[in-house]
Amino acid sequence: MRKTQITENFTLEEVRSRDTGALQITDLLYHHMDKLQELREEIGRIGINSGYRTPEHNKSVGGAENSMHLQFATDIRPRGVGLDRANEIAEDLGFSGIGRYKTFLHLDCREFIDRPPARWDER
Repeated sequence: MRKTQITENFTLEEVRSRDTGALQITDLLYHHMDKLQELREEIGRIGINSGYRTPEHNKSVGGAENSMHLQFATDIRPRGVGLDRANEIAEDLGFSGIGRYKTFLHLDCREFIDRPPARWDER
């Protein structure tokens, strides 16, 4: 299957819902992926654990009822730096939703759709 590049280093296939392959192509998706590309250029490789989620997929993984993954968000594993440094760079790049977990960061651009910024730490 041919990969569809959305940025220089990321494909649409990497951010589709893991259950059905669904993906909503929106301005939010493009905005977020441009920021994610900037983050990758700053820190090196990034693995994507999760991108868009269907409501069923979100429920099956215990996602929040109003999760940004239902609009668009990514959970990432930075490979070029530690989580704390990746968090700092994500802040500087203007991600408006950042959640820290033990092995990954949740990143979203919620202000793009008029949701207030959010920060949380689940480590």
